[in-house]
Amino acid sequence: MAPRTVGVAAEKLVDPGTRQILDADRWDYAVALSRLLQELGHQVIWWQLGDGWRGEILPEVPLLGALPASCQFLTWPTACESFLERANGVDLAIYFDLALAYPQVHEVSVAVAHGVTWDGPLFASRLPTAEEREEWKRRLGIALRNPLKVVTADAGLIHWAQATWPGLQYAFEYIPGFSLPPPALAARSDGPVTVLFPGPFTPERGIGETIRAMEALMVRHGDLRFRLSGRGEPAVEEYLAEWVERHQGATLDRLPLTYDLLGEVDIALFPVKSGPGPILACLRAMAAGKAVIVGWAGGLSGLVLQEHTGKIVSPGAESLAEAIEELALHPAKRRLLADNAREAVAHAFSLERWRRRWTRLAEKLLD
Repeated sequence: MAPRTVGVAAEKLVDPGTRQILDADRWDYAVALSRLLQELGHQVIWWQLGDGWRGEILPEVPLLGALPASCQFLTWPTACESFLERANGVDLAIYFDLALAYPQVHEVSVAVAHGVTWDGPLFASRLPTAEEREEWKRRLGIALRNPLKVVTADAGLIHWAQATWPGLQYAFEYIPGFSLPPPALAARSDGPVTVLFPGPFTPERGIGETIRAMEALMVRHGDLRFRLSGRGEPAVEEYLAEWVERHQGATLDRLPLTYDLLGEVDIALFPVKSGPGPILACLRAMAAGKAVIVGWAGGLSGLVLQEHTGKIVSPGAESLAEAIEELALHPAKRRLLADNAREAVAHAFSLERWRRRWTRLAEKLLD
């Protein structure tokens, strides 16, 4: 395939003010996609919302914070039009956030839909009237139809779109997430079972239910250890810091979800209630050979086969506590789920498989 220029538009990969990465999963996806396109010989340029600053995704892959941040009905029409002007000479345009694919897109384009974002309890408050919600839905339908393909790792989004707009399933390209190959991790000792909630500390990710489940389990099983690791709003972090001070056996830190961190725990929790799930983070935990407990939202239930590669729980502290307790008290089952999860990731969710799927799609669009 001859070298081409690929332009990518994103809402916010990094905070426009602090330049801090906002979501580790999205950043890892952006880096992996940029590296793949580079290795295919293409020049890659990213744009996101900002006031004219410049950064980079990788060496020779710039990230330009230059798109206007004017939001209407949860879409970014002025940013979309600005990107279309700036990317006039590119061969392929990638809309890394589906909401940017409205009102019009580059003639050779693909969008990435990271999952359902409108299933949370606060969504209606952002569009309080029926007329506003209808206009948002109309724009979303256009954004789904505009690109040549919409890539997603969340089959739930495809089902929802098909039910909402019959026939739209043909617009999608299902490309599951990936996990980087894990290093050799030392076997866990026979010490206390350690349970990790890797953040971020938001209601959508289930931090409230996690805390209540941990409190109940601490009463019944004093030898369990709980670890909260990640970031949240300052008030939430302050509350959690006070909470771990009051509860022996619980710790709080701000470490990202690395394989080193996963090597220190036995069970990883992803009890997502709404919004896009941390698919890459969950796959990383599975690849590290950890037993995972996930919620059924955010595309995570598509990664886990119930009682074979992990446990899927309904929203609520009680169901989460029951799942943790079962795995903590039955080490043989915990190890079986962890081993199955590691094998599943190596077979179905490897980085190489993900790269092959994206390569085929890029070749089809560019050629």
